[in-house]
Amino acid sequence: MSEQVADAPQDSPRPDDHEAGAGRDPLSMLFQPGAWRLERRLHTRPVYELYATLIALAITAVIIGLLVIIVGVSPLDAFASLYEGAFGNRESALETLVQATPLILTGLCAAIAFRAGVWNIGGQGQFIAGAIGTWWVYDTFAGLPAPVLFVAMFCGAAVFGAVWATVASVLLVRYGTNEILTTVMLNFVIDSGLSWLLSGPWQANDTPYSQTERMVESTFLPRFFDDSRLHVGFALALVMAAVVHFLVRRTTLGFELRAIGVNKQAASYKGVSVGAAIIAVMAISGALAGLAGAGELLGLHHRINFEFGGQAVGFTGIIIALVARLHPAGVIVVAIAFAGLLNGATQMQVGTGIPAALVDVIEGVALVLVLLAAVACRYRLRKIAHHG
Repeated sequence: MSEQVADAPQDSPRPDDHEAGAGRDPLSMLFQPGAWRLERRLHTRPVYELYATLIALAITAVIIGLLVIIVGVSPLDAFASLYEGAFGNRESALETLVQATPLILTGLCAAIAFRAGVWNIGGQGQFIAGAIGTWWVYDTFAGLPAPVLFVAMFCGAAVFGAVWATVASVLLVRYGTNEILTTVMLNFVIDSGLSWLLSGPWQANDTPYSQTERMVESTFLPRFFDDSRLHVGFALALVMAAVVHFLVRRTTLGFELRAIGVNKQAASYKGVSVGAAIIAVMAISGALAGLAGAGELLGLHHRINFEFGGQAVGFTGIIIALVARLHPAGVIVVAIAFAGLLNGATQMQVGTGIPAALVDVIEGVALVLVLLAAVACRYRLRKIAHHG
């Protein structure tokens, strides 16, 4: 009898185990280690992604509202002042579209690269490269007829932006260099190059400031209204959004880019030239950012200076692309919304005393929550079935 007791399993269930289990806390059973696992969904319905994004943005508004309350200001007053400065009247609404113009293009720059699984963080540098290319064409071929010069300047901007992005893609394809690191470092390289140009060969005569000469008026982009800065670059940005959508959804290259973004090895097995596609998408991505630089130079600034290089439109475009879920139409909407935040921040600061830097907080919180929403859409918790 004693041997049977000794041989019996030490953890053998007792008759009252089931009764004890029936009274256990359901939450402790739900989060029992090993009871659940995180797995990727095979398919995600677009409507779910839209709902998740809207919920994330709503939570962002709640969080910002709480921060505003802590400061001692009514959230309704703060948001009303922000809206008034962004869309409250015709003048502010048109100015918001002005600020949205480069953001749409840099958002498209990031979106098309990210769609292929290539992390182009160099939109800011490619934006500057586009401005440099525009000025170089203007300075070199100033004698061309105005229509021809316009086309040449935009082509120069696209080529310079594409070439600057291609440097990183070639290093990625040829040597396996991390594109995040190379694109970030190239931002600093071209920023330093611009500083040298502005204080050296391109510096305007008879001025102590590091800037180029002002461009002649015949090279300014036409404006839609006499009392607004909104120029035809905004229409160009909308056209490029349509082009990117067509390219991604209706062309062989677009299919290859989407396939690479899902699984590079599988795409390679299907006969896709992954390296060539990556170089192509980075060139397109850089060209879009370069066009943004041309639009800002020809439509607004008409000269390059340090203030031009200090614009963070390239980095903001990354946030816009991610919040828009890489969709060109979404990029337009989000870019206008973000431009509204930037344009309305001054009015909010004047009206409520809240620092305009709150806009940076809004952008950061929105990005984090939208990314979490994307993970929630693509993954699910599945309970592990126990047998025996």
